[in-house]
Amino acid sequence: MKFELNKEQLKALEGLAYWIADENYIIERYGIEDPEITKCRETITKCIFPECDNLNIPFWVQNAVICFSENWRQYKSVYLVSFLKTRNIIIEGV
Repeated sequence: MKFELNKEQLKALEGLAYWIADENYIIERYGIEDPEITKCRETITKCIFPECDNLNIPFWVQNAVICFSENWRQYKSVYLVSFLKTRNIIIEGV
C-alpha cells in the first residue's frame, strides 16, 4: 500500500503521534491512574481522530502512526517523516 500525505494531513498525524507518545510516557513514568491520562485520551478521541477522519487519512496510516508513537523513546529519537517513508507514506512535493 502507498499513501501520499498533504501538509495538513501530516500536521494532524504529528499531533496524533505527540499525544500517543505523551500518554505512554505518562503511563510509564507516573502510572495509569495519573489524571493527565484522561486529558490525553480525550484529546485523541475528541479532537485528533475526528480531524484525521475529516482529512480522509486512512485508518491504516493512523494505525501505523499509533504503533510508531506508542514507544515514546522511538518517537523522541526518530523523525515521524522518516518512519512514514518506511511504510510507503510520503509527503506531497517531497
